[in-house]
Amino acid sequence: LATFARMYHMLKGSPVAVVGGTILITGSLLYTYRAVYRPFVVRSERAEAEAMADYIFRMEQSREQR
Repeated sequence: LATFARMYHMLKGSPVAVVGGTILITGSLLYTYRAVYRPFVVRSERAEAEAMADYIFRMEQSREQR
């Protein structure tokens, strides 16, 4: 634990640490977006598109039967 505390104090104001932290945060945000958020959005958009297509198909079927 003392080793980590010493490393933290050494890197606290370092530009390399700031850039590294920024890269780490950006990478984790991108991963979260691609692995969690985007699949959810794609699924919901696809379900909505299927519902619209089904509605249009049923409307066309009812027009043909008239």
